[in-house]
Amino acid sequence: MATLKELAEAAQVSIRTVNRVLKNDGYVHEKTRRVVEAAVDRLGYRPNLAARALKTAKSHFVSVLTFSENELRMTQVAALEQRLREADYLVSLTFHFEFTRKKKAIQIVQELIGQNPAGLVLLGHEPYIARHIFPAVMPEVIRSGLPYVLIDPRGTRYDAVTIDRACGVYEAVHYLAGRGARRIAFLGPQDDRTRLDGYEQALKELGRKPICLDYPGTGIEELRLAGRRFAAQKARPDAVVAHSDYIALAFLAGLHEAKVKVPEEVALIGFDDRTAARFSWPALTTVAQPSHDIGRAGAEILLKKMAGEKCPTEGWSQVFPTRLIIRETA
Repeated sequence: MATLKELAEAAQVSIRTVNRVLKNDGYVHEKTRRVVEAAVDRLGYRPNLAARALKTAKSHFVSVLTFSENELRMTQVAALEQRLREADYLVSLTFHFEFTRKKKAIQIVQELIGQNPAGLVLLGHEPYIARHIFPAVMPEVIRSGLPYVLIDPRGTRYDAVTIDRACGVYEAVHYLAGRGARRIAFLGPQDDRTRLDGYEQALKELGRKPICLDYPGTGIEELRLAGRRFAAQKARPDAVVAHSDYIALAFLAGLHEAKVKVPEEVALIGFDDRTAARFSWPALTTVAQPSHDIGRAGAEILLKKMAGEKCPTEGWSQVFPTRLIIRETA
């Protein structure tokens, strides 16, 4: 790999001029800039971030720890990484799927801190993480003094970028009611209030009682069977809001098997706006999560922290709204 000295000799300029061009710091004549940039391309120069870190005592790596790998999470990570890379930081990504192993999670966080990154990002929304993992690992993060941000945690007092999922379900219920639905049911886990709070609040305003369908868990076959059982009910609800697209699509398969017409007989709304929602039959109406936006917002917060900016009066945390995507199932 070419050095700064070799780059300067190829462009026939000083090392100082090369540094100005590479860092976009200080005036350089446009013709000279083009010559240096041509030499960079020709020699395939890449900055040695490890050497720069030794010289400046500043790390150019950000450690990211995520507890899941689904489509939405990877969108968040991709947006985060892209923004950090634009600011000259490299991302080191670590996965920890056995998140019920609390001691292991603490060990991983300690190891990441020990690498002395410029900043630390944790991503996770699962209930167990909120109740057990974050309370265990965040004291380690705070003690380290590292700039940090949490992306999409479930109710936390730490600096975080979160999604107002309850408001999304609230909007979905009112949309269904406005379309004439009289008995609107909810399908999903009962111990997760991130959607149920919005569902119950909307029904309270409408003067109706909640209808929570029997939730068989995340198994596809069990959810398909739930759809068939729902279809067999004599006085079944005329609309269903599902906890996720995954649940909604498996439930929809069961409705199809039972010859139930959607949305004519039963309207259905999912949550997430995963890619599959666009290609189901009928195409799934759903509540879209701003995964890309919160990933990028998390990066912006971390960049400001790493630059030493003061905490805003309102704090670092941000809450992002969802968006109802109208398709064919409702």
